[in-house]
This record gives sequence, structure tokens and C-alpha cells, in this order.
Amino acid sequence: MDVYDNFIRSIMDYPIKGINFRDITPLLANGNAFHQVIMDLNKELPTYDKYDKIIAAESRGFIFAAPLASMNSKGLVLARKPGKLPLVGYRESYALEYGTNTIEIPQDAIVKGDRVIILDDLIATGGSAKAMVDLVRKAGGTPVMGLFLIELRSLQGYKKLGIPVVSIVNYGIHKGDLLQLQNAKFPMGKFLEKADDEDIEVEYEDGTKEKVNKNNIVNLVQVEKDGRLTYIRYRD
Repeated sequence: MDVYDNFIRSIMDYPIKGINFRDITPLLANGNAFHQVIMDLNKELPTYDKYDKIIAAESRGFIFAAPLASMNSKGLVLARKPGKLPLVGYRESYALEYGTNTIEIPQDAIVKGDRVIILDDLIATGGSAKAMVDLVRKAGGTPVMGLFLIELRSLQGYKKLGIPVVSIVNYGIHKGDLLQLQNAKFPMGKFLEKADDEDIEVEYEDGTKEKVNKNNIVNLVQVEKDGRLTYIRYRD
């Protein structure tokens, strides 16, 4: 088990029944683990001259964005909840499962031409991340990429952003994901759907289908634009 398996705690049925909450507080409480998180996120940032600022959402996004901005000598933009800023530059609302939420950025925090990284601890449905993308564009900046510690992949929130997205830890899979498999007919197959709580149905390149136990998923496989394969560790 790696640092993320050791220190990200899963809590079932929180905050409501059916939700598997990913609790990062043990990860933050361990100095070595927290340091590795920052180093792992930093490795995914573009080269120094490709971006100017990092925008992060209240409140857990601040935890990771602040050290990253400092170590790279970049500006930090705080996307805050309503009523927290004396001089609001732009505000954006987004849908929640029930109701809406709003985030605001300070006046002149982003200026025309700024290239900005979108950063948060987690991307689920993508509502807050998309709101940050829209805030950057409203202010005249360019969103460069989305960077997240955790992605709940089955919710496909990254599709809303329209920019490259990188996540350090991925949970779940979604339809169409290419999977590296063991103890299966072929070493790679495309995820079609869940058969039950333990098994999934995959389709192979030759068109055949098979039911595979989730324990036999080794990695998610991402095909890059140049044809290279990137292997992403699967976590259920």
C-alpha cells in the first residue's frame, strides 16, 4: 500500500447514505505524507514559464495551492464563498445536487493575459472547478489545466472543464475507460458497465465481451495524443 492508500480514509454513508466520503485529514496530519502530496502535485505542473497563477477553491484547495504557489514563485488567487471579500471582482454560481453555490475572486486578482492553473483537493461532478474556469475567463485570463489530488472518475467531472486535467489519485471508472486486466481473456479491455457489486463487463478489441471481477483490474490506461500509453492506478 502506498501513502494514499494508507492515509486517505474512506467513510461510508457520509454525508448522506450511499456516499463513500474520501477523508484527507489523516493525509494532512502526517508530515511525510503531506510533503509527498505537495511534491506529487508539483511534478504535474507545467514548466515554470507556462503559467502565471494558481486559483484554488475554498477551503481545502487553499491547503495545496499555497505551498505550490510559494515554491514556484507564482501568484495565488483565492476563490471564496460569498461575503468573504471586501472587493469582489467576479462571481460565478454553479449547481449542487440540491440548490446552488457561488464563489468569488478579488478585484484585479487575475488580469488580462494571466495563464492560470485550476486547483482543488477533489473533482467530482466538476461544478466548482468549472466555475473557477469561468471566473478566469471572465477576468481575461486563460485556464491552462486542472490539477486535483483526488478524482471521482465515475462522475466524469473533468469533461465539463474543456482543459487538460490531471489527478494524483483516481477512484472508480466510467464507461469507455480502457483497463489493464489480469486473469482475463486479454490483457486490455474497455469498461462497458457494472454487472453487480463485484463484477464488471468489458469489451475486447476483437468485439468479444467478458464479465471480470473488479479485483482483476490492474490499471486504467490513458492513450495520449502521440499514442503513448499512461497507466493510472485503479482504486475502487
